[in-house]
Amino acid sequence: MLLSRRAVICAAVGVAIFGFTAQLRARLRGLQVRFVGTFQPFDKKAAGNLHTLTVSYKKHQWLFHVERVNVMGARDSGTMFLSRIAPPRLSFVGPPHLVEPLGSPENVGKRFTLEGLLYLPHRSFHVSTVREETTPGPEKQEEEQREEGTAPGGQ
Repeated sequence: MLLSRRAVICAAVGVAIFGFTAQLRARLRGLQVRFVGTFQPFDKKAAGNLHTLTVSYKKHQWLFHVERVNVMGARDSGTMFLSRIAPPRLSFVGPPHLVEPLGSPENVGKRFTLEGLLYLPHRSFHVSTVREETTPGPEKQEEEQREEGTAPGGQ
């Protein structure tokens, strides 16, 4: 009886330790993420806006207004995922030819899709793909529709 009780306790402790280390490994592993949004010059007041991340790369700092977030293979996608990035700051890591041009004046306000690995504990995003989006975002589409008079509720 004493031997079986020890065996049960050892088994329970082993399962608990294995479960804990598996969770720890999962948290440290990067998440494959796709962000879609626009870059803006850094403005301390705007840094706290909804769906806005302060991003830094080397000595540069910009704001990234996120329109859409997709976490590959996860059910926690969408802009609600941004609440897991607290405080809302990310450090970008990646090839200079991909990352450095993002905050340049000619790219301000343009929509980009960024793909890479997001490491939440370190708040770092390892950029692997950058694509400029040719279709306008929802705000730009509504603005163009209002100008053309084809917006819902328009003339």
